[in-house]
Amino acid sequence: MYRKNRLVLILMIVLLIGMGMGIGYKGRDVQIEQEVQVENRLSAEQFMVNHLIKRDGRIRTNLSTRKNEYLSETVGLWMDYLLIKDDPKKFKQQVRVLEKNFLTKEYLVVWELKKAKAANSNASIDDLRIMNALFEAGEKWNEPRYTTLAQRMANALKTYQLNNQYVVDYIDLKSKAQGSVITLSYIIPQAFDRLKQRNSISEGIYNNTFQLLTEMPHSSKGFFPKSFDVERKHFSYDKKVNLIDQYYIGYHRAQWNGDVTELLTFTKREMAKPNGRLYGVYDSKLGKPLVDYEAPSIYALAILMCLELEEVELARQLFVHMKALQQNDDTKRYYGGYIDLPTFDTHAFDNLLAMIAERIGAHENVF
Repeated sequence: MYRKNRLVLILMIVLLIGMGMGIGYKGRDVQIEQEVQVENRLSAEQFMVNHLIKRDGRIRTNLSTRKNEYLSETVGLWMDYLLIKDDPKKFKQQVRVLEKNFLTKEYLVVWELKKAKAANSNASIDDLRIMNALFEAGEKWNEPRYTTLAQRMANALKTYQLNNQYVVDYIDLKSKAQGSVITLSYIIPQAFDRLKQRNSISEGIYNNTFQLLTEMPHSSKGFFPKSFDVERKHFSYDKKVNLIDQYYIGYHRAQWNGDVTELLTFTKREMAKPNGRLYGVYDSKLGKPLVDYEAPSIYALAILMCLELEEVELARQLFVHMKALQQNDDTKRYYGGYIDLPTFDTHAFDNLLAMIAERIGAHENVF
């Protein structure tokens, strides 16, 4: 079921109790109970504001090696979250961050800033996500300026980002040279629907994208390919499968009513095991985990896929496991964060996706 519009949330936020001191991402053995508490700001948002978001609105990638790096991915996810939360004030601040730091004169988006140095390319998933958020914000809060900015970004994608009737991953922001590959997790259905509605892409481009996402093959273990070469018309699979890519594809594919039976079966099978959980990377041939770590973003994307499929019980089970990765001791410095306390490893991406999944699930009275 594809949700084009998300209403103002009735914020029923589920917190977990009985988790002892902060629990990291590895080797969890916990008894998890749930308690419902109403508040406007999630504890993870409190962590973001206190530790990752700077006064000027830029968002650090992490607290250690990348604390001076800022990603367009984070801008778009934060915008999505603020739309769900209905927070026009913080959204306006992030638009200023976008315009001042990430947007080129052609209205393309620099994918990364390291200190003051901008990357030489964009990432189409971020351009699409930000553009779509601006369109939605313009409609939601009656802000024509956001709509105008989004339309200029849409025009830039049409002018620069197309190769063989597809929106490809990236272009060189100086030369405008294009790549020839689509990372399949980059396809955001809602953004392409809006581009089509506003005649910013042709019917052919839209249909190519729709068919690519909804009709792509999968491996014998049910995993989707990683990418598609638009010139060679060739799918590529990873030997080591990252579940973030898989669940992004599953979530987006479900939004366009594509078949995700194999991925859903894989999820249920993994979660039904005695020590059931989802790990970060799996062997493509054996379907077995290659690492011993979990990630909040994987659970969050799996939850979002399940919500699209109305797999409510599985979404609740995944939510419990996601929350077990959160620091829930409000006496600790990093309260609310999805952070591995022994190493202080965290990532804005993990926190933001978890926040988005929690808000949407709460809005739909799932948890």
